[in-house]
Amino acid sequence: MTREEFCSRLGIRSATLQLWTSEGWLLLDDTGSSSASLSEIDLARGQLIRHLGDEFGVNAEGIGIILDLLDQVHGLRSVLREVLQSSAARAER
Repeated sequence: MTREEFCSRLGIRSATLQLWTSEGWLLLDDTGSSSASLSEIDLARGQLIRHLGDEFGVNAEGIGIILDLLDQVHGLRSVLREVLQSSAARAER
C-alpha cells in the first residue's frame, strides 16, 4: 500500500508517519516517495503504535522501548526455533 493508504487506514497524518520513521518505529525507504510500498506487517505495527499511545497512554520513549523489546523477543524466537531444529536433526542421527 502507499503511504497515503497507510495513513488513511490508520487515521494518522503524514507528519505522524514521518515522526514514526524518524524514531525508528517503522522502517521505510529513505526516498520519501509517496508510492513507497508498505506491507500488512507495517500496518499491524502501526496499529500497535497507535494503541500504545492512544489507548494505553504510553509516551514516545515508552513506545520505543516496547517496540525494541518486542523486536528482541521476535529475534530470540527465531534463534530458539533454529536451535530446536538443529537439536532435532542431531537427535535423528
